[in-house]
Amino acid sequence: MNNPEQRPALGTVLVVDDEEGVRELARRILESAGYGVVDAADGQLALNIINSKETVDFLMVDLDMPVMRGEELAARLQEIRPELRILFVTAHSDLLFDNRAELPEGSAFLEKPFTVAGLLEAVSLLKTGSIHAPPAR
Repeated sequence: MNNPEQRPALGTVLVVDDEEGVRELARRILESAGYGVVDAADGQLALNIINSKETVDFLMVDLDMPVMRGEELAARLQEIRPELRILFVTAHSDLLFDNRAELPEGSAFLEKPFTVAGLLEAVSLLKTGSIHAPPAR
């Protein structure tokens, strides 16, 4: 996917979640809206993808995962790619705000379970600063 001619017009999302069903649902939703998707079942696999120089514009990451928590992964990936936009996805948003009043710049969160519209709006917000989901194809 590193070939610019093959890049999806809306960008590529790295979906990281230890639940295969969540990864598959996110893939179907995002690809139907015109995004490219790569996915990983844990933080180490996600780091391998980033280190492979795969083109990634957005990170969609579950907070509560084995191997590496989502916040740790996000911090490590932003050291490598500071421009990376991050969407934290969790059923436990209280964990995200335990040690902070707000999220870092360039990030957002989405409560699980999410809807098609909710996911597309969250990614659109990160991409453009506007909560307007692109039309599904």
